[in-house]
Amino acid sequence: MSEDDGNKPDWLDWATEERHIGQLLRDTNPVWFAEVCQILFDTDPMMIRLVGEPEGYAPEVGSIMRSLPQCMNVDDVQQLIFNVFTQWFTPEFAGGRSQYAETAQAVWASWKAQQQE
Repeated sequence: MSEDDGNKPDWLDWATEERHIGQLLRDTNPVWFAEVCQILFDTDPMMIRLVGEPEGYAPEVGSIMRSLPQCMNVDDVQQLIFNVFTQWFTPEFAGGRSQYAETAQAVWASWKAQQQE
């Protein structure tokens, strides 16, 4: 371990790993990945335009997609998306869980459609 490693924040390792996993998921299913990015862009769950294009949500989409198989219903998806935004941003910035309902319904429908293909 170099001296510089001790100055690196823990979240940087986490974010780097999440981005790597997201890229693997994008490479595996680029069309669905783009669809979920578009869902987040269209529904804007934090209710502020943070990004100027759907691809701006790629880090969050990777985090969401990797955990979707553990979700049993739309409520699980809503909690997942809320947790992802809380992790990527801050609890204060992410807002309340209820504002992720519309996004969760759209992501759940997309996920179910993926399972049928």
